[in-house]
Amino acid sequence: MLTCMYGFRRLNQPVHDITALSAMSRLHHLYGLLRYLMMLLSGIIFVSGLVLFGLGVWIRYGAATFVQVMGSFSAQLVTISYVCMCLGAILSLLGFIGCYGAWSENRCLILLYFFIVSMMFTAEVTGVIFILVYKDLVEVMIRGASKDSLRMSYMGPTASDPISTAWNTIMVHYKCCGFDNSTDDFKNSVFSANTGLLYPKTCCVDLTSTACDGLDTTQGLIHPKSCITKLINVIRDQSVIFGSTASGICVMELASMMVSVVLFVRLGNTYY
Repeated sequence: MLTCMYGFRRLNQPVHDITALSAMSRLHHLYGLLRYLMMLLSGIIFVSGLVLFGLGVWIRYGAATFVQVMGSFSAQLVTISYVCMCLGAILSLLGFIGCYGAWSENRCLILLYFFIVSMMFTAEVTGVIFILVYKDLVEVMIRGASKDSLRMSYMGPTASDPISTAWNTIMVHYKCCGFDNSTDDFKNSVFSANTGLLYPKTCCVDLTSTACDGLDTTQGLIHPKSCITKLINVIRDQSVIFGSTASGICVMELASMMVSVVLFVRLGNTYY
């Protein structure tokens, strides 16, 4: 009887072993998938950081013309550009830490990654909410600062100061004149007071035309459209890129935080 019972135990033992091994194998594969998922998410965050850094560089250097026409508000935009570059650099470094931590199975790096990501996630969500709430106010401020710079600081086509150069570049490149109301924007302006003209040469459809002399407002001589639409469209286009990048980063950060917690706990169970 005892022999039969012992034999029955031996027959059942491999079944339990196979079941346990199968479960362990599935857990091991799941753990491996989580590692690769965290590496993938960290890689995406790394690339997003580079995009954000590039956007900051564009605002600071590539969009210098648009920044300068905003007069006193340009200082805030320059600050925003530096913030974008700093955040981009931090995100890229963070993505590298997360990717390397998952690859090397380093609990310290994974924990550091989680804390930094959670703090940045909170800050980014707060910033997005602030922008959404005050976006109309920001546009009003941009409009006001740009219009003031045209009336108070624009000196004419031959002037070499940054604001005059920026406005000349915009009017020639986008084939526009003035800010809101074409030639009306130059009334009571510094430019008009110094030159006695109604509009600068850069408003002319044909820059070489002698008929377009700054006084003749005959239809067809000057560009009928104002520059505000062009400026706002460029800013909005870049805002869409910025918003899409920020939203994508937030989603990636949230997912990577969840994965990093699971990996941290799993590594703790493995080693301890």
